[in-house]
Amino acid sequence: MADTFQRVLNLEGSCNLRDMGGYPAADGRCVQTGKLFRSGVLAYLTETDKQRIAELGIRAVCDLRRSDERADEPTQWPVDANVKFFIWDDEPDVESAGELSWQNAKSGEHIRDVMIKLYRNMPAWLENRLRGVFEYLAAGNVPLLFHCAAGKDRTGLTASLILHSLGVDRETILADYALTNTAVDLGGFMMKHKKAGMGLTDQEHPLKKMAPDVREALLSADPVYLSAALDQIEQDYKTIDNFLNERFGITPELQKHVRDQLLTAR
Repeated sequence: MADTFQRVLNLEGSCNLRDMGGYPAADGRCVQTGKLFRSGVLAYLTETDKQRIAELGIRAVCDLRRSDERADEPTQWPVDANVKFFIWDDEPDVESAGELSWQNAKSGEHIRDVMIKLYRNMPAWLENRLRGVFEYLAAGNVPLLFHCAAGKDRTGLTASLILHSLGVDRETILADYALTNTAVDLGGFMMKHKKAGMGLTDQEHPLKKMAPDVREALLSADPVYLSAALDQIEQDYKTIDNFLNERFGITPELQKHVRDQLLTAR
């Protein structure tokens, strides 16, 4: 899966900002570059970063974070950029989805179990945000960027469903998810930017108080985590396509429409 372009945009203040283009997809085509971007928090972009961001021509930004995260780390964006920002004010009840206070974690293996449970519940509590992202794609709001805090969990699931809808195979989807492990040093980013919570609440911060194995399990983009979410969808809906159709109205006809917008000949 060699890239012929710079997938990871290593801007000074960016976190896990990547172009999702170039992957082999449906009908012998591939995902266009410069159309879909995934990222972590966008609160620390420098003026030079903003110039580079402006050159991407992004028309829509979907912020998957909670309202408290947005307040703590407001997005910085080029002032003159013509872009629509989409946010959600409903607060997914992640506690009931299996999350716990990371301060109470007993071990890295404990956190792995928690993360797997969290991912299995994520398609349900992220549903409104996922629906919105697909609506904006279907409406032709591209280039589109979607992001959360770390650009790993909420963003990872969203990216996986978009890539699946475009006909990208599971192995490639999991590899794109795992790219976070080399694309960014999440722990280092948090230490550099003291307000960076990576989705954790203030009560659960700071990261440096965690045992090393707990921190590693929490910040890792382990394909086992994402597989748990996708497996749960297939268990509940038989196929991911059924899930996209039943929950978000992604019919085969609409799927073809989106593919024609976002795919190109190899």
